[in-house]
Amino acid sequence: MSMRADLEESLTDTVYRTVFEPGAWAEAMRLAAQAFPSNAQTFYFLDKPTGRVRPVALEGIAPRWLAAFDALYFAPDNPWIELSERLHRPGVVRTNERLHAFLRDDQALYRSAYYNEWMRPQDFRYTLGNTLFAEEGVVANVTLLRAPGMPTFDAGEVAAFERMSRHMTRALRMAVRLERTEASGPGWSALDGLHHGVALVDADLRVVHANRAMEALLRACAGLRQRNGRICATSAQAQTRLRALVAAAASPTQHAASAMQTVWLREGPTTLCLQATPAPSGGGYLPRRPLALLTATRTEVNDPAAPGLLRQLYGCTPSETRLVTGLLHGLNLRAAAQAAGTTYETARTTLKRVFLKVGVQSQAQLLSRLLRDLSMPH
Repeated sequence: MSMRADLEESLTDTVYRTVFEPGAWAEAMRLAAQAFPSNAQTFYFLDKPTGRVRPVALEGIAPRWLAAFDALYFAPDNPWIELSERLHRPGVVRTNERLHAFLRDDQALYRSAYYNEWMRPQDFRYTLGNTLFAEEGVVANVTLLRAPGMPTFDAGEVAAFERMSRHMTRALRMAVRLERTEASGPGWSALDGLHHGVALVDADLRVVHANRAMEALLRACAGLRQRNGRICATSAQAQTRLRALVAAAASPTQHAASAMQTVWLREGPTTLCLQATPAPSGGGYLPRRPLALLTATRTEVNDPAAPGLLRQLYGCTPSETRLVTGLLHGLNLRAAAQAAGTTYETARTTLKRVFLKVGVQSQAQLLSRLLRDLSMPH
């Protein structure tokens, strides 16, 4: 059965729209259902090293079956996975019949757990699919599924799908090139205008981009340095805290709206306020490794002007200034109270007064605000 010319034109136009509008894949899948009558139409990425699927546009798949897909599709007895290197290649159109002819076994798919526990319960039997992208273990697939009561995909449909797949492959490659260009382009250069250090890093502290202030800080080895492309703290204890800070921000489950995490590192007279937030993912085509924005604010807390600035900026009394200075040196509240010559209970009351003066509600917020304000020129 051949595809109608008007439908083929509409589907082709929609496929090329996806280069700039990833959301248009949903419309492309709906048009594919008209061009190749089927019960389900899917476009998704397979991450073979982790055995996970990332859907882009799914029609006809219920959420509970999507949740069960990974374990069953990546099962050892699934012939699609067994022959993945040969069959998950751009341009190789896949049907049940082609799979069985390749294996010389017309029941191979129907014996698998993937078929019996995932396809058959959803009333799927026949498959028509192609790989649009395969790189570094990541595969982008378009797959259409038919019920047992429908005929298998015939030679005319396979030929039409091959033609359409070429357009899909070109469109996806164009989108990937555009995405990579934007990711490595001038966008991050805007960070160079900031006075404090900022770096885009992954969960293993590998640096994707560092602005000029961060590069200068790393060269100075004042609490942080760069080794083998990774940001490292200059002490083992601080390294553990730094790694935990960035890992929490770069976690795939971390929401962009989550509160900023903070760590303070002390190197001689210098204290670094390190903060990490999830980096925006951009919603592109390729699965991206989770990234975090790490900022470093450098404060000379032993600067003789610091107590005066605390009084000038916030109206701190001498006793409040002594307590806050201890906290800025990395002491906990009990140790800061002892250094200031007061009791822990008095220090707690003093700290609450400082919260009101600075306009914060927690010790973490207080130190973050003080380290930022004291590092600014006055």
